[in-house]
Amino acid sequence: MNLTDLYIMAQEVEQPGLFPFPFGLHIIFTIVAVIFMIFRFVKEKKPYQLIMAIAFPISLIIWTSENKTLFYTIGIIEAVLMLAAFVSSILFKKPKETSAAEPSEEEKEENA
Repeated sequence: MNLTDLYIMAQEVEQPGLFPFPFGLHIIFTIVAVIFMIFRFVKEKKPYQLIMAIAFPISLIIWTSENKTLFYTIGIIEAVLMLAAFVSSILFKKPKETSAAEPSEEEKEENA
């Protein structure tokens, strides 16, 4: 095999698109993720779950246009939402529960 044959074969290989999977699969993944996040939000009431449920479908907008401005705008929106979800997951952590054998600070003060 010489180099020209290799070059011709390389030209025939289809270049991948923006996503490694087709639009239909992207919609299925998005629907599953949104349903999961809404289900978890109903159970736990943590804001980051709702933020992520909003962020997932926004990624579908990229399929509507080849415009680079839209691509970067969606990227910035997704980055802001991911940062907001990260920060809210830290801010709204459940406080650590004390064990039943160990009295709380208030009980210690009352007993003193």
